[in-house]
Amino acid sequence: MDELIRKALFKPYLKLNKQSREAPLDSGTECHSLLILHEGNSPTLAYFETAIRNRFPGARCQLVDTLTSPSIEVDKGAAIVVIRFISTQWQREIARNIDDLSQVVYFMDDDLFDPSALRALPKAYRTKIIRRSAAQHRWITSHCDTIWVSTSYLADKYAHLNPDVVPAQPTPLLLTAKQPVKIAYHGSSSHQAEKYWLREVVEGVLARCPQASFEIFGEHEIYKLYRDLPRVTVLHPMSWQNYLEYSRHHRIDIGLAPLLESEFNRARGPVKFYDFVRMGAVGVYSNCAPYSGFVEQNINGVLLNSDPQKWVETLSMLVNSRQKRQVLADNARKHMYSLMR
Repeated sequence: MDELIRKALFKPYLKLNKQSREAPLDSGTECHSLLILHEGNSPTLAYFETAIRNRFPGARCQLVDTLTSPSIEVDKGAAIVVIRFISTQWQREIARNIDDLSQVVYFMDDDLFDPSALRALPKAYRTKIIRRSAAQHRWITSHCDTIWVSTSYLADKYAHLNPDVVPAQPTPLLLTAKQPVKIAYHGSSSHQAEKYWLREVVEGVLARCPQASFEIFGEHEIYKLYRDLPRVTVLHPMSWQNYLEYSRHHRIDIGLAPLLESEFNRARGPVKFYDFVRMGAVGVYSNCAPYSGFVEQNINGVLLNSDPQKWVETLSMLVNSRQKRQVLADNARKHMYSLMR
């Protein structure tokens, strides 16, 4: 099937039609407006956005996520840079605005022009790339003024298209490392409602705290609920014996114990307190039984009402205060040992 698609849809990239009709454009020094079209967040955007912007000094730049934006407003004389893939809908959108554009640039950081270069890739991934590349093949040759590539290898391979090499240029923010802070919710399948309730909280903390990450136990339903969030790991539920070993050697910074009102939850005990102590964490608990009569507020843990925004604010504060976390976790350990006497 891959070979049939290649023969039916791919023609050799012998030239860009616009290059053959028009004089070469300069690097964009006179462009005042730049649109970078991309599909979601990706390594390509992270590592090449700055380099692309620098090709248009002084231009006002707008990132356009084509997965969520249905259309664009184009300033007269604007330039567009398409990163990797452009859907059929967006091909039509650019064609509709083509008379107002100063140039259209196609940028790729993989070999997306040659289906034979994809042979070593897994079949499903290879087929996806070939289909998407084929769907934009003719559009690139007829609508793009120039091609930008990420490596000298691609530039040499497609030298007949006169590509420019645009090396990766990560931002200082991208390279800045912060001490990671791991937050965990280890609720069993009986806590399905809490896992849904936490979704808003997790998203809010991730947006505020780039050093924060979450892990949560759950089946495929929970994986689907959280899979679009960065820095979230969904772990398969464990037997008690496996979890005991896991929590004995695993370290987290903040443990979560939300508890929504239900008849079943009224019978629960404060066992999560001990789980968190074993993992060296400070616990954040719902301000209700069994925790409200067991945890000392801001002494050996934190008690919160069921207000997602308050949870976001409190967790963000703890993420950014290592000293506060350490004091609360140390006090929790002391309290546990006092109960064992």
